[in-house]
Amino acid sequence: MSGTSWITPTVQTLSCAAAFGTPWHSWQYVAQGKLPAAHKAMTHAATVIAATALELVTRPELLAAARAEHAAVTAVTPYVCPIPKDLLAPPAREAHA
Repeated sequence: MSGTSWITPTVQTLSCAAAFGTPWHSWQYVAQGKLPAAHKAMTHAATVIAATALELVTRPELLAAARAEHAAVTAVTPYVCPIPKDLLAPPAREAHA
């Protein structure tokens, strides 16, 4: 089992979808998610990610460079799964009981 970002390069972007100082994982943050400003921020973030994907699809040398950088970083910092190999999730435990 591995994290996706350790298998292939991924993209992330941050956009302001809530008022400054709003605590993460709070009812205030959730409530602001319904506002037009939050939708605009999410649309902007999606546009940035889509534009990045378009650049990678149309410029194979850029994708190759991203993969090379990813390989160099993960060679030094490999993925270490935090879940012990002998640990089974509840449905798997029940099946093996």
